[in-house]
Amino acid sequence: MNLDNLSKAKLLIVGDIMLDQYWLGDSARISPEAPVPIVNIREMSNRLGGAANVAMNVSALGASVTLIGIAGNDENADKLEALLQDTNIHSKIIHKDNFKTLTKLRAVSRNQQLLRLDFENENYITDTADVVSTFSNLINDYDVAIISDYGKGTVNQVEEIIKIASKNNKKVIIDPKGDDYKKYYNASVITPNFSEFQQIVGPCEDESTIESKASELCNDLNLDALLITRSEKGMSLFIRGMPPFYFPTEAKEVYDVTGAGDTVVALLASALAADFSLKDAVKTANLGASVAVSKFGTVSVTIDELKTSLYMRTSLGKSITDLNELKQKVLIAKQNNEKIVFTNGCFDLLHHGHVACLRDAKSQGDRLIVAINDDDSIKRLKGESRPVCGIHNRVAVLEELNCIDWIIPFSQDTPLELIKALQPDIFVKGGDYKKEELAEYSLVTSYGGEVVISPYIKGCSTTTIIESILNSE
Repeated sequence: MNLDNLSKAKLLIVGDIMLDQYWLGDSARISPEAPVPIVNIREMSNRLGGAANVAMNVSALGASVTLIGIAGNDENADKLEALLQDTNIHSKIIHKDNFKTLTKLRAVSRNQQLLRLDFENENYITDTADVVSTFSNLINDYDVAIISDYGKGTVNQVEEIIKIASKNNKKVIIDPKGDDYKKYYNASVITPNFSEFQQIVGPCEDESTIESKASELCNDLNLDALLITRSEKGMSLFIRGMPPFYFPTEAKEVYDVTGAGDTVVALLASALAADFSLKDAVKTANLGASVAVSKFGTVSVTIDELKTSLYMRTSLGKSITDLNELKQKVLIAKQNNEKIVFTNGCFDLLHHGHVACLRDAKSQGDRLIVAINDDDSIKRLKGESRPVCGIHNRVAVLEELNCIDWIIPFSQDTPLELIKALQPDIFVKGGDYKKEELAEYSLVTSYGGEVVISPYIKGCSTTTIIESILNSE
């Protein structure tokens, strides 16, 4: 999962675009005219909302994005267009007479919303044939399409839009709205929140009910997958014909959920356009949501913020199977002037010698990477009777040691490929060796790294322990 690849994505977005306005001020007293707070406005700001916020999130990744939407011929439309230009979003805004640009005005004091005023087009029916034709003319130049449906009328011909995308073999990711999902038939992925999901399928009081109704919805709508966002419970991914996948929330502190759904659909679609697997795309969207809710208002998330979130998260433990993910963590650690230490071994029947070596290794720097041989490589090195403990058991034991930061399995006889990819500052080898004789020495020193030999504790080896047990029988 190389997050830098997100910048290579090409997205076409169609949906309800909005202007989010914020009036910020202090509120210290209640009005004498009515039981409402008085807000002394000190700042006013405009931000992109709705489908435009989705586009802003895609653009913040450095990806290519074009936005199709409807606005009026009014002052707020001009503000919206100016914001789109400032954020380098290529837009195809269709201006219509007698149409008010969708606007949400929020009065905020001490980062708390006191009031929201919506400016909409009630009972206004508009012809959207020009939206469909614009989408049809552009879709072939993009990797993935996003439909951001807020139920305001821009995508009232969503069935035709999906049909055009499917005809051009493009994935369609939809942020849905309303109580009729039949119109989303043949979409690739839809991303309702849990409340919206229950509005469609009925109450879900337990996980088994959620799973069965999600599976049924996937089949009924011919979806590739359904992603349900569930606030503090994270996200649940249902891929048709497969067991569900659960992603715990990455958010450490929820500051403001405004626009979080836009961030999720933007990052999910961008990751799929960058050829991420669906599971990795959801993992990326989950990271992005954790960043978005930690900020105030409708905001975008950058690749650097995603990398930092990936680096800081703890929900997946210390074990990492994806080398690119570990490379991202190492890169950020080095940018923070942290010294990276690397050691490796089989760690079969963990003993005092192992622990002493690992503690010594951690004392050499700030972050300790432990590369652990997988089962097949141990058999080649130690014989068919080894390992005594399988890879999952060995990793689980290592995860309990506070001195270790990251654990990564490897299948080769030596860790040279990992060292070449990660370039640790210090390579630690436990045992009675001359460092110049080690296979890793020339590689580590070639990029300016250091090789350290950790003192050997006599009598502490897995082989010795196994032989002692066998001889005592």
